[in-house]
Amino acid sequence: MQASRSTKRSSKKTSRKTSFFLFKGKIKQLLIAVLILVLVWIIGLVVFYIIEVDKSFSNIFLTSLLLREGTETVFYSIYRFLFPLLFELLILSIIVTFLFEYYSFNPVNRARNLAKRQSNHTIVLGYNHLGERIVEFLREHKQPYVLVEQEISLVEELISLGQPLVVGDYTSDNIIELAGIKKCKEVFCVSSNLRSSLIAAEKARELNEDCKLFMRMFDEHFREYLEEEPWDAYTFSTSGWIMESIREWTEGINESVVILGNDSTVIRIIQYIGQELKKKVHVIDPTIDPNLFDFENIHVYNEEIRYLENIEDYCDLKKVSQMYICWNEEELFSDAIILTKALKQKHPHITVYVRMFDEELARIAAILDAIPFSTSAYAFEMLQKEVDKNSGIYLEKE
Repeated sequence: MQASRSTKRSSKKTSRKTSFFLFKGKIKQLLIAVLILVLVWIIGLVVFYIIEVDKSFSNIFLTSLLLREGTETVFYSIYRFLFPLLFELLILSIIVTFLFEYYSFNPVNRARNLAKRQSNHTIVLGYNHLGERIVEFLREHKQPYVLVEQEISLVEELISLGQPLVVGDYTSDNIIELAGIKKCKEVFCVSSNLRSSLIAAEKARELNEDCKLFMRMFDEHFREYLEEEPWDAYTFSTSGWIMESIREWTEGINESVVILGNDSTVIRIIQYIGQELKKKVHVIDPTIDPNLFDFENIHVYNEEIRYLENIEDYCDLKKVSQMYICWNEEELFSDAIILTKALKQKHPHITVYVRMFDEELARIAAILDAIPFSTSAYAFEMLQKEVDKNSGIYLEKE
């Protein structure tokens, strides 16, 4: 109980600090106007000190603030007009700035205010491929939701469309509260970042004991941890689910396999084909650690591959039966199509499995006689089977 109170006090302090920094940011925006006003006042004070030789400094000071009449001179007439005008413009700028902020003419703040008004809603933490599919379904079916994403570049379109979202790090108390965690019915954390997911689960359960938690988690030990009290989360792994298809595809293979890419899906494929099935595996990716798999039948090449000729430098494709192109960067999807086409033309005996998150490109891959797959699409389908009827992503059976 004491720890809980301490956390709440910390949360309030964080909220106050955030408000302070927001206020400080607004003051900085008005800094130029303030400096101009101060500069005019200093000039007035100096000039009045020079021309009002028969008056005390206190009288001159009050005159510079127009709280006392000065000697009728050309400078005093100009100053009496200019100083109040600048002061009124400054006050008006402050009022307009804060009204602009409060009424959310700023698209980011408008999205945040929309998020704060949601209740009994779905919270999506992260806007990767899976998060995008969840949000798209919620929007199409007019289900209340709030998206939390740190990278504003990923959600610019949603902001422009006036969608309820909060830009920020959902491991922050203030951000997760702005998303309406206390009023939500479920949370989908789709991040692959272990630290962020664990912190998100802790904060979500601390602020809402009743909402359902759906946590993406690769590590089986942490999956067991989150499934226990007090989290009571449903944990899942997108790469774990896609392995059901991988097992079907690799049934009966008797030749070597080439794998391009480096993520949790790739690791699972290597472990299954190389370590369980004992087949020869060639893994090629610039980011993969060559020492990751110390097995005679698993060959890891820390190289960048884009074209067919590059692959032929590392393995004999005549002895390869399957190739898995598992790139998950969008800028590489077009390269995957070109590589697939080249493979089918020169080595038609190789069955090509290519990861595609773009439906249009997936259709092109299928036309080229490759087998497209998407870990996020399959994961979304599996999630819809696991949620209850109250979930925002529940799909009515026809």
